[in-house]
Amino acid sequence: MKHEVDTIIYGTGFKVTDLPVMDMVHGRDGVSLREAWRDGMEAHLCTAIAGFPNFFMLIGPNTGLGHISMVFMIESQIAYILDALKTMDVQGLREVEVRRDVQRAFVDGVRSSMRNTVWTRGGCTSWYLDSEGRNTTLWPGTTWRFRRQTARFDADAYRVIEPARRREPAVTATA
Repeated sequence: MKHEVDTIIYGTGFKVTDLPVMDMVHGRDGVSLREAWRDGMEAHLCTAIAGFPNFFMLIGPNTGLGHISMVFMIESQIAYILDALKTMDVQGLREVEVRRDVQRAFVDGVRSSMRNTVWTRGGCTSWYLDSEGRNTTLWPGTTWRFRRQTARFDADAYRVIEPARRREPAVTATA
């Protein structure tokens, strides 16, 4: 038996803050990632993006590493996404979308942690920085901290939509 698999790979080289996918992925109300990220790339737990229901991104904003393999980050994200899908299945959720306030709090924490790193301090410039000098690509902490943060999907951090309840057919009595 032969199985066909369609795969899309976007190789962006060192243009890590100007991803081609930004123009190809659209969320709620047709907003593109480029429009959503006009003030810099950001995602809750580097994986889920407000305004993009049921969209989870591997190697998203702030997942880059300058000291170890990305495989650990990817494995952490995959475990998180699988837990999200399991939660959706168990709870009968049709849609999950990270809340903007939750994303904002996470991103503010990441940016605060990034301020005093070698990647942003001292006037250094690199391909990690966007056109405004923001580092939206690298993870500022330990990979173990990231693993702990992505260990469990928290539905409370998301706006959730349950599927419409099916109406049971009317029962008619016959004699």
